[in-house]
Amino acid sequence: MSADQNRKWLETNVSLFSRMPADLQNDLLVILPSFIAQVGWQGKEGLQITDEMKVCIAAEACIPLLRMSGGLDNYQRLKLVEVFPEDLAKVSAPGVAGDANYERVRLGWRWAREGMENGEDGYNLIIHEFAHIIDFASMDGQADGVPRFESYREIRDWERFVSQNYEDFQRELGSNNESFSDYGSSNEAEFFACATESFFERGAKFHYEWPEIYDRLKDYYGVDPKLWVTGIKIKESESEVQELVSPEISDSDSQDEILQNKGSEDDSVTELEAESPAELKEQAEDEQFKKETEEQQEIQVKSEQIEESDLLSVKVDARGLGNITEYHANGVRAFLWEVRDFINEGPWRRWNNKGDLVEEGWCRKGVRDGRYKLNHLNGKTKIDGTYRNDKRDGKWRVFGEDGALLQENHYQQGDLIKWEVWSAPDQSNKYGGWS
Repeated sequence: MSADQNRKWLETNVSLFSRMPADLQNDLLVILPSFIAQVGWQGKEGLQITDEMKVCIAAEACIPLLRMSGGLDNYQRLKLVEVFPEDLAKVSAPGVAGDANYERVRLGWRWAREGMENGEDGYNLIIHEFAHIIDFASMDGQADGVPRFESYREIRDWERFVSQNYEDFQRELGSNNESFSDYGSSNEAEFFACATESFFERGAKFHYEWPEIYDRLKDYYGVDPKLWVTGIKIKESESEVQELVSPEISDSDSQDEILQNKGSEDDSVTELEAESPAELKEQAEDEQFKKETEEQQEIQVKSEQIEESDLLSVKVDARGLGNITEYHANGVRAFLWEVRDFINEGPWRRWNNKGDLVEEGWCRKGVRDGRYKLNHLNGKTKIDGTYRNDKRDGKWRVFGEDGALLQENHYQQGDLIKWEVWSAPDQSNKYGGWS
């Protein structure tokens, strides 16, 4: 695969490539061979992955890395890219376009190709799934909307940014939001992935509607897509990428990345309703890997590493006991978490800038463990459930603003086993492993 041939394939198939400045195009062509060589490739369900397909997938996967700190090192845990002809229906749930865990990405080729064809519609399956891989590259090895940083201070700064903007985004769902998929309201991991997707595909519109989020991603990725060329249409050709045709997917009641990223009109979708088994797998972790990175996963808050300010109050003694409080810019308390042995231990709470309690839970040894609750803006419970060793476990419930039960999920060590969705108080549908 020569650089000239790769360029031809990208100009033919990947609209986003032609929108990029020449220097980014050239740098992308340079790193493509390294990425293609460092991961394994598997075609599933009889699909043969061609060199052209590899180049196109690798290009969109590597676009976020071009000016990002660490470059390809952000994908060092990634071992395998699996490509399915249509979607992941046979291995996950009907209509699921793709998923990711820390060492593997799975893509439905039909939907990956659709994301390539239009570089300005905000839908890009490959960038979305590889944003999860960037998220998994963090020190704690989890996809939680907080990617890799070099210092605790940077991590905490990003956590504050995500917390505030995620809350704002949930509040604005369904109102004058054209650039940011509502699927980003599912959880912090999807917030980061959908924001990354919109940042690269809908730069100018995204900057107009969500300037703070855009500017943060601009600093993080080191590029400014709102300045990129628009109106690019991929060339008509007889390439094997274009010739691969799949039948239409039938309608499905399940919530999935295709429906959400293409813009569902169902305003009732909540954080857990938007999850499919595939999304659960994005959050699952290999226990051996977790053991090997245990020291990195501990969120240490040693008092000597944190400086007090008007927005941060540290009351931790020499034994590592105490609490830390953060404040909004208007002086209202934002976060409170307990500390033992310089590690998060005990209850934590989060408030919005009006002083309303938004979220609360428990930590043990630096990870979420115990009861968790997220509230609606009216103060009523939106989501409640239990974490065990940072994984959802047991029964999780979703409620409407009126207190009505909307959904009940049952987890076992982070895996979604079965769930029930109510369309009316006396009408529901069950999914998964109900006996």
